[in-house]
Amino acid sequence: MKQKLKSILIQAVKEAVDISLNTEDIDINIPKNREYGDFSSNIAMKLAKRVNMKGYELGDDIKNRLLPKYSFIKNIEVMDPGFINFYLKEENMIKENLISVENGDFKRFNNTKKDIKLIMVTDRIRDIWDIQNFRGFMNMYYLGNIYNFVGYKARKILMVKDYDSDINTRYLLSNFKDVEISLNERELSEGITFSASPYQGVFRGIDKDRSIIEGVRILKNGFVIDKITLTDLIEEIGFHRIKYTLCNKAIANEINMELTTDYLRYIQYPYNRISSVISTLKKEGIDIGNIENIKKELLDNPLEEKIIKKMTGFKDALIDSINQNQPYRLIKYANELCQIFYEINSTIVFRQLNREKLMTLLKLLDSFKIILKEILGILELPLYEKM
Repeated sequence: MKQKLKSILIQAVKEAVDISLNTEDIDINIPKNREYGDFSSNIAMKLAKRVNMKGYELGDDIKNRLLPKYSFIKNIEVMDPGFINFYLKEENMIKENLISVENGDFKRFNNTKKDIKLIMVTDRIRDIWDIQNFRGFMNMYYLGNIYNFVGYKARKILMVKDYDSDINTRYLLSNFKDVEISLNERELSEGITFSASPYQGVFRGIDKDRSIIEGVRILKNGFVIDKITLTDLIEEIGFHRIKYTLCNKAIANEINMELTTDYLRYIQYPYNRISSVISTLKKEGIDIGNIENIKKELLDNPLEEKIIKKMTGFKDALIDSINQNQPYRLIKYANELCQIFYEINSTIVFRQLNREKLMTLLKLLDSFKIILKEILGILELPLYEKM
């Protein structure tokens, strides 16, 4: 739906002021306050000076061109100094969003492919076993995966001064795809760098505003554990939990890793739960059917509308991660999405729903599962049909 709104905004602006635009020039956001519409854009405010108009005047012109033309738009409100708020007909919004997921449109980007370098800097390659350094490496690695998903060609580089690899380090790095080892300091130019130390004196050109990785405190039942190694952690909680947990906060903040809390399971379980329910009911002859059979009036729980709106934020979470060079923004989005699922799951007994309501709800949750699968894929985390 966001891409569709961008396209029609481009056409409306072109008709109003004859300015050449593309989808990357237009911001479409989901307002935190529902009173400001289903979607909002500041395009009129941004363009006003270029066309010698006031923002609200250009906004009114755009509004008058769009409202009579597009039946899925319920209303458009223009606010000073040029914000345009879109109110969509709910049935159209629900179907558009779910169809976008089913067709895979939600994960397609019109991005001109570019090269990007992401670099984790350490003195020695074996320093990757230090938990703080490994946190930096994982943030660099996941950010590279996000760039690749959006359409860039990301190089993920481990920059070292001394290549003193051993068999254990080579085995650790073999778990990651397309990681380059480099001793060439010139790679630092025009790269996004990560470092566990603000004083990486052996290298020059590190962007200190972006590179510093804060430490990791390991807790068990709330008590700090000293002298614990990455090897100990792998044996204690598993490799995937470590990777995920080390990236679920901004890199500039110290992170607490509580060994008794399974943060990863929080986003893995919903996939399993939905898969199990759909599989069980399918064996009983209940198939979720086609998305076109969705009946908006059956999605009468505010949580159902809430999760649909949240699903539209998948692309925003990826772009936000790139803009801030922080993969935790995608993880934060995944947690918020799953939180709504847990609220729905706790208030509904599937077998007490009538057949039409059950199929409609399951189709909605299946769309949610599709998005969650993409997130887990970007983070290279396992999918479980059963847990």
